[in-house]
Amino acid sequence: MRVSTRLTERIRAAERRVSATYGLTMTEHTIVLEDPPVRLRALATGSGTPVIHVNGISAPAMGFAPLVAQLPGYRHLLLDLPGHNLAAPYHWRDRPLRDLAVGVLTRTLDALGVPQAAFVGSSLGGLFTLWTAIDAPARLPRAAIVGAPATALPGTRGTAAMAAMTSAVRGPLTQWSMRLPSPRFVARAALAEAIGTGAAHGMSGDLLDLHRLPLRLPGRAASYRALLRRLMRGRAPRPENVLTDAELAGITVPLLFVWGEQDVFCPPRTGGPSVAKIPQAHLTVVPGGHSPWLDDAGRTAAPIRSFLADERIETPAPKTA
Repeated sequence: MRVSTRLTERIRAAERRVSATYGLTMTEHTIVLEDPPVRLRALATGSGTPVIHVNGISAPAMGFAPLVAQLPGYRHLLLDLPGHNLAAPYHWRDRPLRDLAVGVLTRTLDALGVPQAAFVGSSLGGLFTLWTAIDAPARLPRAAIVGAPATALPGTRGTAAMAAMTSAVRGPLTQWSMRLPSPRFVARAALAEAIGTGAAHGMSGDLLDLHRLPLRLPGRAASYRALLRRLMRGRAPRPENVLTDAELAGITVPLLFVWGEQDVFCPPRTGGPSVAKIPQAHLTVVPGGHSPWLDDAGRTAAPIRSFLADERIETPAPKTA
């Protein structure tokens, strides 16, 4: 318990320093849902029309800070999905993952008292956002998908580390090792495999700690592995998590894809043909990798800023628990 308390304090302290670095004033809210029965976490900053940011797998909500700082004039709500960072552990089971994902996002809007909101989804958050755009389009009038949306598009491939984590043989040992203390240079090297060397080595020590420390908390590495195994088999996405051509063509929500040209999971040249099947989608390629705002926040934010400003959504002020 003492170790968990100290880790939690270190994580919160790092969050405060990151907030200060980017000139953001954050308030923390716990969101409790009954169906699915989960707890997630929201960090809120700014005022105006709400924009919901949905994190990538194992990534912290506060990781969006460099991007959010470039998008003034909104009330930003940065989500830590269940099982991530300081949100309670969750193993994403008992029903199809897609149902759980859409349920979490739509019922989070309900809990916030927001009938609809623009979304910004990264990686796993992009996949969850796309599923919601298909299954509950009235809840998100527009959405920006930053980086390859996890397993959503044909041609996506996971990393070797993900293959190890999903393995029945190596996975338990890999999960156990994530809970061990390790120096920052080891975490940077591991993160570079996913988001690129420039982003991993350019981020501050505090941002790096927000990616590495939560996995040492009880239940977080197990949550990560459980979710990853529902997404992938080895390095390949599970077929049920890949959107079909008919699903892509049926999306009615305006979408902006902002994609790093060196995205390791699915480069723009691979994902572009799928994006072209979506009637109201636009693809913008920017420098960087899977989390391009960590390479160049300004270049990544510019198209998102224009996209969000095109249509302001009138909603009541969000309510948080």
